[in-house]
Amino acid sequence: MTSEPASVPPSWSPVGATCNTQYFLVGDDILIVYPNPGSVDDGASARENVAFQMGLAQKLGRPLGFVVVVSSLTSQDAEARRVYAAGMLPERSLGAALVVQNPLSRAIASFFLGLTKPKIPTKIVSSIEEGIASFEEVARPERWS
Repeated sequence: MTSEPASVPPSWSPVGATCNTQYFLVGDDILIVYPNPGSVDDGASARENVAFQMGLAQKLGRPLGFVVVVSSLTSQDAEARRVYAAGMLPERSLGAALVVQNPLSRAIASFFLGLTKPKIPTKIVSSIEEGIASFEEVARPERWS
């Protein structure tokens, strides 16, 4: 089952979907990664998501910034965390901003950052807007955790 966010701003261009996630391009280089509300992220879904995200960056011919709405997930297993940590390639990624808006999403994001070593700069933010704005700071990696 796929479900777009309740209100998609006109500046978000739909670019595809995977088994549990909708994708929207903002501008030229920011991808909103919007898991379907209530979805579970496991190794299989993570592999599909990484393939989509890295494939899109390759197709567009430029690295992308990923704003991941973790608040939509109900869980993410250890295999999924490993797949994302290993599969997000620095040459195709500006970084990732993990949007957390409730205690469960904060726990999921904290586990990801605390238990894995992502290859790309990754930080936790409290809103999609903050995530989008954070890519203005990509040239200053010391601001990323």
